[in-house]
Amino acid sequence: MGGALTWVGRNPYLTGQQKLVQARVYAQGLTMAVVIFSLAFEGVDSAQGKGRWETVRYVDPNDPEHKHVIEKKIHHEKYKGEDQWMDMVAAEEERIKEREEAREEHAQKNKKDNQHKEKKDDKNKDDKKDESKSKKEDAEESDSKSKKTNAA
Repeated sequence: MGGALTWVGRNPYLTGQQKLVQARVYAQGLTMAVVIFSLAFEGVDSAQGKGRWETVRYVDPNDPEHKHVIEKKIHHEKYKGEDQWMDMVAAEEERIKEREEAREEHAQKNKKDNQHKEKKDDKNKDDKKDESKSKKEDAEESDSKSKKTNAA
């Protein structure tokens, strides 16, 4: 951006804002050119079988007739730790998966506990209803006995 601004800054007929806009456009064009050239170089390397990825073929050790060939892509790092981010992302995805599984187990456990609690509550309600019915029946029976004794 600085180089583009210096180059556009030589034009005395543009205002400051126009120079800034033109410098940005030139810088973006240069960036796109660099990306396209690097893509072309990567394509050439890929076509020649060079580059960061190498395809290796070997005989399947589990095949008794040794007719099955396995192809495997091997990645070559330019420097140690270049692809460390891949390992970090995989580890984080594993942690997220474990957390979600634990959350799901916890939710299922709570659901079972709530169902068990509801059954217990229903049983307690039924027992209370039975108690209240038996108390009413006892009260009615004692009322009817007292009425009979009062009538006699």
